[in-house]
Amino acid sequence: MFPHALAGARAAGLALLTAALLAACGADDSPQTPAASPAASRLVVDTGSAAPVAGGSLTLKATLLAADGSEVKGASFAWTSSDPTVATVLSASDKAPAVSASVMAAPVGIYATVQALAAGAADITATATLADGSRITSVTHLVVQAAPAKSYTLALTPATVTVAAGGAAQTVTVAVRRSDGVDGAGDLTNWSWTSDDASFVATPAADGRSAQVASPATAYAAGAATLTACADAPAGGRLCANAALSRNASLPPTYTVGGTVSGLATGKSLQLADTNGDTQVVSADGGFIMPTPRLSATAYAVTVAAQPAGQTCTVSNGAGTVAAANVANVAITCVQAQFVVVANQSDSTLSVYRIDPTNGRLAAVPGSPFAAGGPVNDLAFLASGLTAYGALNTNAVTGFSLDPATGAMAPMPGTSAPIAVVGSSRSIVINPSGQWLYVSGQGSAESHSIGAGGTLAPANNTIGGSGSNVSMVISTTGQYLYMANMVANVVLSFDLGTYPGSFALDGGSLWTGSGPNSLALSRDGSFLYAPNVASNDVSVYGIDPLSGSMAPSSLFVTPALAPADIALTPSRQFAYVLGSTSNNIAIHQLDLGTGSSTAVVGTTPASTNGRRLRIEPNGKFLYTPSLNGALYGFAIDGATGALTAVPGSPFPAGNGNVAIAIVEPKP
Repeated sequence: MFPHALAGARAAGLALLTAALLAACGADDSPQTPAASPAASRLVVDTGSAAPVAGGSLTLKATLLAADGSEVKGASFAWTSSDPTVATVLSASDKAPAVSASVMAAPVGIYATVQALAAGAADITATATLADGSRITSVTHLVVQAAPAKSYTLALTPATVTVAAGGAAQTVTVAVRRSDGVDGAGDLTNWSWTSDDASFVATPAADGRSAQVASPATAYAAGAATLTACADAPAGGRLCANAALSRNASLPPTYTVGGTVSGLATGKSLQLADTNGDTQVVSADGGFIMPTPRLSATAYAVTVAAQPAGQTCTVSNGAGTVAAANVANVAITCVQAQFVVVANQSDSTLSVYRIDPTNGRLAAVPGSPFAAGGPVNDLAFLASGLTAYGALNTNAVTGFSLDPATGAMAPMPGTSAPIAVVGSSRSIVINPSGQWLYVSGQGSAESHSIGAGGTLAPANNTIGGSGSNVSMVISTTGQYLYMANMVANVVLSFDLGTYPGSFALDGGSLWTGSGPNSLALSRDGSFLYAPNVASNDVSVYGIDPLSGSMAPSSLFVTPALAPADIALTPSRQFAYVLGSTSNNIAIHQLDLGTGSSTAVVGTTPASTNGRRLRIEPNGKFLYTPSLNGALYGFAIDGATGALTAVPGSPFPAGNGNVAIAIVEPKP
């Protein structure tokens, strides 16, 4: 919104960075701070974190600020769109909308509700009018993604229907699974039900989504037929599914197998399967019954055949033997899906595993490992968990998509970009807003803006210097970025809030131990940790919550020799340090006030020549790959910090495993 001010800030940031790097090489190490912002009011528009998709909506909030950062009251805000065919302003109000908003004659107010109509780009202009009649504007550039194409699969339940001559009609229903994991029955039209044998009569329901199948009393002979249900798809074409019909004179007693589903997100569906070939699509919490009744003394085993998008559902009491009674205690529990992604650099592949939320066990997703198109050194995901970017050994960055239902990953066409980082890239991070990507390597680093469809713009800002920028972390607010230089033995601090997309030092640089190999920031942003691979210790820095600047807090020695990485529990009570030559994990108890280690409460054998370790967001499980061939998983004791191998650990992996990410897709 202020290009001239940002250009000046960017130039000042480069000058400050040069001074910081000279300090790392032995020059004056006094920290530099950026120049103050001009003393003028400005209009800030908050877009939130949602990525607009055609057919969806989002809320924008306008705030008028004075030069000192305080809010200016009493202004009115008007909203317009540069292309209402792409995104239109439905309404505006001085109160945040609860769920939806109706169309208003004049969109004026602090909060604007914007409807995304079609793929493309549009500028939403907010104009603030003050009491004295003066005005100030702000332009928010929206890139609307196209709604994904959908496909449909049909299945009749039960798949095998047995009727008796003159007996009660049997209900057959059609289950429609849409490719985005949603029940798609409402999308199909013009239903028809037919039987290829007139002695099996199918009577469709009024909505066409089920039918009653019966045989008249005169059809006393045994027989078989095929029931076919068809409907028209939205994009054209006719979809059909079949069920087998049979008839005999008498049937032995049968019993149903079912239970309950809990935790299934609204609008999602999962598919269950049984050993007799039954399938059942479930689209809401509550009770379910598998379609085909079972004879007594027959075995059953209910499993999840297809997971809902963005969730993992597990089965309890799913297997047993029918004992002359209906089975009703099968329990399906659904939670947020978690996937572990390991970059097999030497194989140019990505291994993806689904985490079992009950015990931490990993299961390779179908098709894993996936081709990466090159040797990936590091990997970072957008906040949605649906798009990742890999820093390749070939001086390039490329994008990957993740299927939220299956976990499959694939390169995204048109999202690759060359990078000018000197030597091989070592670290990649993405601003939580999803607008900026930062990549560093040996002696330099650069930033790229992320555009429509995940495309990367040419480097926006580049820094050079000596040493090896091996690791970067970014605060959860996206305000600050920290970078470790392994050769210069320093950690640099950058202000991304004031200078988005630029490497502008705000807190200068601070010395570490010898060879800082990675960085970890506590979840609350209060402490930064740098394990030093050459001096076998960990540098701890306190972070100022207002300025983001670093201050040395402590330095503690670790029994994890050549510490390559560190991970913290969400509570900051325990830190886990990975020894790349001792092949173990040292467990440190931390002082919550200083962030320093108060005791080593244990060591656990782990990966061989490991480079990275990660704790999943709930703090229950930790994973670390060996450099070649194995991925270790541990359950974390929340009270003692002790690690216990999860069932099946270690798990097969590829070669050259130098990067790992844990992602929670939120479609």
